[in-house]
Amino acid sequence: MKNPWLLSLLVLLGSACNQQSAKNDTQTITDTTAAVVKRKDCKSLADAAKLGKADIYKESSKPLQFALTLDQDSTWVETPSGCIANNTITVLATKKSGQQAFKRTLTKEDLTYFLKNDEEIEASILQQVTYKPTFNSQKYIVLAMHLVDPKNDKTLDYAVYMNYFGEIVKVKL
Repeated sequence: MKNPWLLSLLVLLGSACNQQSAKNDTQTITDTTAAVVKRKDCKSLADAAKLGKADIYKESSKPLQFALTLDQDSTWVETPSGCIANNTITVLATKKSGQQAFKRTLTKEDLTYFLKNDEEIEASILQQVTYKPTFNSQKYIVLAMHLVDPKNDKTLDYAVYMNYFGEIVKVKL
């Protein structure tokens, strides 16, 4: 007789504790969410016709098809002539069957994990990203990221190597 009462008491106590912790989790998430400030008056270095449109690349030796979409980011760089908006690139890889392999959004800040000089990257704007074909059915993709420093018109070109899971493997200047 004691076992069913004890079991039901433990179940009720456990469910009450789970409900309280779930409420606390949602409160902490909403408390730490910050609004992103977006400036509308910033210029863009990217071609306006390419923003939001996917460039599709496919190699016969690879089992994947890649779509690169350039979008405007919510961050900007201040210059003497005003502000210039940063850009992001979304890489969408799909298999031959049409199933999504991975989707990854890259920013210029992703390069800082692999390079020693962060100041050049922080002062620059991501202008365009193109797909570079590889040969012999290698198991990675190569993206050429073209960055421009708007203050002195210096250009930086990086080769970003990604595996088929969307992870950046290495970056070369």
